[in-house]
Amino acid sequence: MLRTVFVVIVLAIGWGFALQSTLYALGLYLWIAYFRPETWAWSDIFATLNLSYIAGAYLVIRTVMAGTKIRFTMRSSLLFLYLAWALLSTSQGLNYEHSMQYWQEFAKAVVISYLITIVVQSTADLRFVLMVITFSLGFEAVKQGWIQLLLNPGAPNANRIPFLGDNNLVAVGMAMLLPVIAALANTSTGWLKRLFQFMSVGVLYRAVSTYSRGGLLALGAVGGMHVWRSPHKLRTVAAFVILLAVVVPVLPSAYWERMATIAAPTEERDDSQMSRLYFWQVAVSMANDHPMLGVGHRGYEPAYNDYDTSQRQFGRNRAVHSAWFGVLAETGYPGLMIYVALVMSSWFACRRVRIAAARGEVPKELGHYAIALETALVAFIVGGSFVSFQYCEMLWHYFGLTMALESVAVRAAAEARERLETPEAEPAAAQAEPEPEFAWG
Repeated sequence: MLRTVFVVIVLAIGWGFALQSTLYALGLYLWIAYFRPETWAWSDIFATLNLSYIAGAYLVIRTVMAGTKIRFTMRSSLLFLYLAWALLSTSQGLNYEHSMQYWQEFAKAVVISYLITIVVQSTADLRFVLMVITFSLGFEAVKQGWIQLLLNPGAPNANRIPFLGDNNLVAVGMAMLLPVIAALANTSTGWLKRLFQFMSVGVLYRAVSTYSRGGLLALGAVGGMHVWRSPHKLRTVAAFVILLAVVVPVLPSAYWERMATIAAPTEERDDSQMSRLYFWQVAVSMANDHPMLGVGHRGYEPAYNDYDTSQRQFGRNRAVHSAWFGVLAETGYPGLMIYVALVMSSWFACRRVRIAAARGEVPKELGHYAIALETALVAFIVGGSFVSFQYCEMLWHYFGLTMALESVAVRAAAEARERLETPEAEPAAAQAEPEPEFAWG
């Protein structure tokens, strides 16, 4: 009952704000998407209402009615190029009805990702969206992490997080959330900074307690990137040592034995590792048979049985367990090229903003957010190599956030130059110039 009351109160407040601005409408949708109140509250009423669809439809209508400028860049066009290619792949795929059902869900994620690029127009807007994602996804993750750490340390946590899925997906998702929490902590003060630090421990342990080897590699990538990008490396290393001193002692030998298999020689690999290698071989076979369009969006699983030559050694209808091989099998070699271009262009956008912030050309806060999103993408690149994370809504929202980040940074750099070049006595309006597409190298 209390959960139902909590959800009703949040929805009432959320809709009250959503009716006032497009940004708040986006925040409402993201809260519903990441928190998933229909699975959290013990009431069927929220599931029957289809809250996500209602909030998403309202966001689209609100964006259009508010007169938000619809603009496309080369990078935002990649979102729809991949979506169109996935549709073409689906239309010619091996299991049209199966693929089309999932493509429609994927289309919603792409549309929201694009809306993020045009709705977020300032540093404050970007921070608001990052905070909504953090508190919505982190609410349950932090609780699970801290409860596990305090009451059942060392034991695996088999609970799913509905927005992400199974333990492997949860581990990668938590690794991608951690750098965002760190950025919010670095741009906060007082009790709010302490709150984000508290959340980071819960999210970290939630990821560790999945016992996911791919998740551990993703966390290692996050830690390495954080130390590398930190201007205070000794302080950062000290913070990591303290954090590890809290987490590592509670992990049993069973955890370390499982993690040790990551580097095990071929003859000592377990069934899980051997199956992944086989699934990737199957993906290549699918792509070679259908090099241009693949087997269709999310078509790997239903097509697996037809390509399985192992005499069902690893079961039926198996997942590909790799974002890269999944995209290759399902959309062919051109689809993989578009996908890689989207990932790398997002990463380089973060790099450009990070460099601009270091030069003082844009607010320092944008530099922190650039590092966070850059690190999150690295976590995906590493962890996603072992997990079918390619269509996770969180990843595509992050693509949209990197585009919004770059747009905000370009605008901030242009405004800073205008203030420097405009004489105090001359009206700023007289010096207004068109917004440049890009302001730094």
